[in-house]
Amino acid sequence: MAATGRHLSALDPSSAAIDNDYYSEIGDSWWDPEGPLRALHDMNPARVRYFDTTVRARLGEDRSAVRVLDIGCGGGLMSERLAELGYTVTGLDLSEGSVETARAHARTTGVEVTYRVGSAYELPAEDGSLDAVLLSDVLEHLHDLPGAVAECARVLRPGGVLVFDTINRTAASYLMAILVLERLLKIIHPGTHNWRMFIRPRELHAVLARHGLTPARPRGLAPTAPRHRLLAAIARRRPLGEFGLTSSTAVSYIGHAVKSGPAGSGSAATSTDKPRRAQP
Repeated sequence: MAATGRHLSALDPSSAAIDNDYYSEIGDSWWDPEGPLRALHDMNPARVRYFDTTVRARLGEDRSAVRVLDIGCGGGLMSERLAELGYTVTGLDLSEGSVETARAHARTTGVEVTYRVGSAYELPAEDGSLDAVLLSDVLEHLHDLPGAVAECARVLRPGGVLVFDTINRTAASYLMAILVLERLLKIIHPGTHNWRMFIRPRELHAVLARHGLTPARPRGLAPTAPRHRLLAAIARRRPLGEFGLTSSTAVSYIGHAVKSGPAGSGSAATSTDKPRRAQP
C-alpha cells in the first residue's frame, strides 16, 4: 500500500496543537519512576535492549567506539542508560530546563554524558560524523518530520544506524493513548500528544527511504503484564510494568534504519579520528 502524504511534508503547527513546553516544567520528576513520566520508565529497559542489540549487530561489540546522538533526550533517561553501557553519548533537547535536569542527574550519578540545548531541525554535528542516532518518544512531537529525518541522515555516517520508537496513528492508539491514558486517567499529561501527529509505519518508512535510510521491519512495543493486571495498574494509576517487543504495531512501535553506503566507511570499529562537532 502506498504511503499517505500526511507526513511526507511538514504539518502546520496551528492545525496540530501539542504541548511540548510541559517537559520543561517537570524538573526532577523526570527521574521519578512513579511520577508523571512513569510510563517512560516502564518502557526504557525494552528501548535500551533494542538499541543495544541493534547497534552492536550493525556496528560491532565495542560500545565505547560508537558515537551516539540522543535527540529529544529530555531529562536523560535513555542517554544515561546508554552511557552506562559504555556508549559515547551526546544528549540533545530543545528544552533548557530538561537539559539542566539531565546534567544535574548525571553529576549525581557520575555517568559521563554530554548534554546540549538544540533543535532536531539543526543538529550540532558535522556531516557523517555519528555512528548512531536515537529518536525515542520524539517523532510524534515533531511538526516537520521530513526536516528532522533529513538532519539525522546528514549527520550519520554510511552504515550508521537510526533507532526510533513512536506511536502509530490507528483507532487503537486513539483509544489507548489519547482517550484512556491522557484524557480519562491522565497518566499521560493532557495535551502532550496529538493523534494527527502519530505516524503510520509506512509513512515513516517512506520518509526514511527518501533520505537514504533503509528501514527494517518495526516491532510492537507493549506491556508484558497479563491484561487483568494491566487494567488494574491503569485504574490505580500505577506503573504499567515491564514492556517488551510484540508482533502488533497497532499502538506503539520500535524500529531502526541504516544509512546507505559502505558499512565500513568511517566504521565505529576502525575509525581513529573523531570528526569535529559543529558549533550550535
